[in-house]
Amino acid sequence: MSRAMQAALMLVGTLIAGCTVAPGADDPASSASAATAPGGSAGANASATEPMSLHAEADGYTLDVTADRTSLKPGETVNLAATFTNGTTSPIDYSGSPCSAISGNTKVALPAEPEGRSWTGIRQAFKTYALTNGFGPGGVPALDPVSIPMETPACDGPWESELAGGDSVSRPLRWTADIVPGIGALPGKVPFTIAVGYDRQNGPPSYPPDYQGIRGSWFPMYKQLTLQGTFQVVGNGKPVISAGQAVDAVLGDRTFSRWLAQRPARTWSNANLFLGSSPKAERIIPKGPWWDVELFREVGVPRNWAIAYVDPFDAHIISVNYCDIPCDR
Repeated sequence: MSRAMQAALMLVGTLIAGCTVAPGADDPASSASAATAPGGSAGANASATEPMSLHAEADGYTLDVTADRTSLKPGETVNLAATFTNGTTSPIDYSGSPCSAISGNTKVALPAEPEGRSWTGIRQAFKTYALTNGFGPGGVPALDPVSIPMETPACDGPWESELAGGDSVSRPLRWTADIVPGIGALPGKVPFTIAVGYDRQNGPPSYPPDYQGIRGSWFPMYKQLTLQGTFQVVGNGKPVISAGQAVDAVLGDRTFSRWLAQRPARTWSNANLFLGSSPKAERIIPKGPWWDVELFREVGVPRNWAIAYVDPFDAHIISVNYCDIPCDR
């Protein structure tokens, strides 16, 4: 993965599930979800113009979430409050600290249409390769919805805490209807998940007292109580070009096309294609929102690459950066 993509992943973000891995996530004993409209019963459909309430329970523990709205325009923000309660009489361990126990995540669609123009030869081969084999943040297919964590207040604390019987922990969450900062979410449904990890299922490996060797990696695993729902994005934000149109813009650059023509497809190792945004220019990464189009070559040739940034609003090339043979970056 390129340094530019790593930086973009930091900017775009991923679900901070940390060590909360849910064994048997399909097991109703370890996860549940239900929606409750104000004054309604579990499973009722909350009105898009009213606040929303969600409730899940398992093993005597509950997760309750309220949202101040279910419908929002691109760039608007929904505020949520989430509470995890130990309804038993015994203490339970949970992942994180009291201020970080609960996390939220949304799945936001990318502008995939229109597909853009058709090319010939190696240029069309690259477009097809980027759209069908390229990757986005998190190593997912380039055109898959983007996984975006809900915003939370800054929090430092232990990686695991204990919750006494009858006690609760709460956390505010918020989501702004953007794909990345500066680019509003597309109209339509945006699914979300809110989760808390509890009841750790494993422990660190044990070693003899006189053990001097390398100690293996260990990741705590928890049951996971989850809630799922959807927000509705209504209206359109500032129009942005599609993934295919971003690739078209790069292929229309004469220098890039000449570079590509001398680099046969059999040598291609990876393509990255994603929307990103940076609050400031840093190294090759430009300030503001952009489409990132990358091609890496490492099959039978020394590593080399090209990384292009395209303005997502008017399709002009912001920059194309090359690392040619020999390339050590």
